[in-house]
Amino acid sequence: MLEAIKFIYYHSCCFLVRVLSFIFCPVRTFGTDNLPKTGGFLLASNHQSHLDPMLIPSFCPRRLRFIAKDSLFRIPIVGPIIRFGGGIPIKRGKADRGALDRAVQELEKGYGILIFPQGTRGGEKIQAGVGFLSAQTGKPVVPLYIEGTDKILPKGVKFPRRGPVRMIIGKPLRFSKETAYDAIAEKVMVAVNALKPDRLEP
Repeated sequence: MLEAIKFIYYHSCCFLVRVLSFIFCPVRTFGTDNLPKTGGFLLASNHQSHLDPMLIPSFCPRRLRFIAKDSLFRIPIVGPIIRFGGGIPIKRGKADRGALDRAVQELEKGYGILIFPQGTRGGEKIQAGVGFLSAQTGKPVVPLYIEGTDKILPKGVKFPRRGPVRMIIGKPLRFSKETAYDAIAEKVMVAVNALKPDRLEP
């Protein structure tokens, strides 16, 4: 019963985000056929804006869990909303094995896990978490590039501006368990950035 409520809640939230995005940021998606039809997978994306964790699940055909910084879960109302929607809290700045183990469990259940290897918006230091999850589970890593959200809701801006957004999904990547976590993470980000389009069309 609880899982059914969570299912309805998740898809209701996604529907609401899609309606609002039509007003503020029309989204076009490309490459959705590259997503695995069944089974767990990692969806690794660049991170430009607070909009990214809302838009990506809402326009992804597969139901996702997502990893988010633990401070968000301590915000009244916001925290319970994120947690009930499938959020996995993680401590930033150090290896949070508990959060990674929880993500492994969700992958084994067949869910997709949205992860931002940059760790934070515009982060330059690539986090090894995606490498750990890939090596530990053998699940495919699907690269995704999202463009336009940094123009709509950049850092320091409270109210969004209107503009187009594109999401480009690449082909799945697989890595052996012997590959170093850092090396996997670096290769994933290379694949993500390789999807960046030459320009954003309306």
